[in-house]
Amino acid sequence: MAPKNMRTTVRANARYSRARTLLPPNLRAMESILFTAAEFTSLDAWLAEDGWPDERMDIATLEGYLVALLVWPIEIAEGAWLPSIWGVRGWKVAAKIDSAEIYDRFIALVAGLLQELERRLAISPQRRTFVLAHDAKIISLPYFAGAAWSTGFMTALYQYAGGLQSRSSASRSAVESIASYASLRSQPPSAMPAAASALSAAIAILVEERVSRGPLGPLPVSGTPTARRAPSPLPRVA
Repeated sequence: MAPKNMRTTVRANARYSRARTLLPPNLRAMESILFTAAEFTSLDAWLAEDGWPDERMDIATLEGYLVALLVWPIEIAEGAWLPSIWGVRGWKVAAKIDSAEIYDRFIALVAGLLQELERRLAISPQRRTFVLAHDAKIISLPYFAGAAWSTGFMTALYQYAGGLQSRSSASRSAVESIASYASLRSQPPSAMPAAASALSAAIAILVEERVSRGPLGPLPVSGTPTARRAPSPLPRVA
């Protein structure tokens, strides 16, 4: 029988493999992908399956994470945001999706969700995101959806943002509002409507000031730029 530490290493390595021919997608050149509640349900079910690294995102955390990439001015290398979704660091691909066909299918679902979130945020009036609009039943969630969504949002900010510099007091307050929900994991489902309203209001404020859509590229900048302020730390997530 193999030693215990060797068995642990084998199990850990089975969760991911180093990427070789699996390359990050160029989302700016990707065609528009239809993404409906049916695709949302498929992605949710996929993320709920066994075999992912322990730190993989559930669908609510993923949605919050993608919204942050869309509404916050994040400078990010192509594809650098992807491994956090399946729960690894560096450019490694989870073993669950390490064949070209399966990887392409998973990336298409994530890209489709990102595009659909952008469409919902860009229209006026904005349309709520899947999780915040209760558009579909969620099965991959380990705890309160509002907390998971907020945790995903703050994960993006902590990884790629340098604090709250150059943002208005309204944006700062919006981020603080989002962060306040990240620790509320034990809240009952009945608390979600109020949380969804507060989170949607915070997103609307951030959309008004955004200058980038992260992986989808920059937005035209109009008007007078906001004066640059000294950096201030992001709110801590309990």
